[in-house]
Amino acid sequence: MKKTSSFYTRLILSYAALLVLVMVLSISIADAFFIRAFKTFLSGGYGSPFGIESMVIEPKTYLLTATYLKFHDMMRLSVWIGGCAVMLIALGVASWFTRRFSQPISGFAGFADRIGHGDYDAQISDNQGLREFAELSNSLNHMAHELKCRDEVEQELFSNLSHELRTPVTVIKGYMEALDAELISSPQELHSAAEAISQETANLEIMINELRQLAQIDNNAVTPEASDFDVDEVLGYIWRRFAPIAAVREVLLSHQFEANVRVHLDRQLLDRAVANLLSNAITATPSGHSVTLSSAIVGSHGVNIVVEDTGSGIPKEDLAHVFDRFFRGDRSRNKRSGGLGLGLPIARDLVEIEGGHLDIKSTVGVGTRVTISYPRSVITRDESLLAS
Repeated sequence: MKKTSSFYTRLILSYAALLVLVMVLSISIADAFFIRAFKTFLSGGYGSPFGIESMVIEPKTYLLTATYLKFHDMMRLSVWIGGCAVMLIALGVASWFTRRFSQPISGFAGFADRIGHGDYDAQISDNQGLREFAELSNSLNHMAHELKCRDEVEQELFSNLSHELRTPVTVIKGYMEALDAELISSPQELHSAAEAISQETANLEIMINELRQLAQIDNNAVTPEASDFDVDEVLGYIWRRFAPIAAVREVLLSHQFEANVRVHLDRQLLDRAVANLLSNAITATPSGHSVTLSSAIVGSHGVNIVVEDTGSGIPKEDLAHVFDRFFRGDRSRNKRSGGLGLGLPIARDLVEIEGGHLDIKSTVGVGTRVTISYPRSVITRDESLLAS
């Protein structure tokens, strides 16, 4: 590694070089000014202190030459002494200021080194004396906090993956080994094995899709491709797709489409967001209860899409964390869905990418209501639809 001087040393040397340059220039200018002033004095420009006309000549006569040289030497010595004194004082002051600047920078370097080694609990005091350094300290502390949160999320991701993947892999492996050993032979047993393998494979597919969508969002790889479409038509297509799933779970899936407008959005992103919410709602709703998918125009707030269920609801202490990635309030619900608990965070991110907002309200024992709100600006002014 190439050796380099410190910021403090370089700044002090720069100050010293600048002061020496100023002294040299000052003495040169003082010399020129003194010679000109002395000649003016000899020619009587400041009056004639000697009063003798013959002595008003160039400073080469004995008396005036000695006076000139003596005064010139005294002037130069005085300038050098004064300059050196000023330079020492200036270097002392500069050293003090430079140390005030260099110490926080050394602290920032040490902080960055700790962060580089994974110590995300590192903090820098915001009492740095200068506003700019204090703002930088706050920014670095915020960065450390964000990195710590990301690190915790990654650790939780690996923990959840190892836990969630173990179950389907174990089930599939067990049935395959049983089939290979011909321990399962009757048609009913073969049907049960095929059904279990199919279910666990579907669970794996859900996990993979959730992780793929999450990776796309985090990498800013989701680029909306907006087009004009009838929002109720798209919601109807989603409803028909999930109706058989709800029927299998004995959940009544109804709809109420009243928006009746065309919107300028990414059709695929809207489909993915609503599908995630609908899948969550059907999974969380017990048999015999209902899930409703609806749309409406609400005042000046634009288009609202609502997924509402009459399930068990979400406890108040969990409701504040439902958008946290990998949050696992009710583990049994995640187990039933086969997912990683990313449905709501992914849906919210997909909605916000296009300027929408997602809100959730829930009451234990009553149900949950999730509302997607898009601004009125996304509505295409199709008079025929608006009039209807």
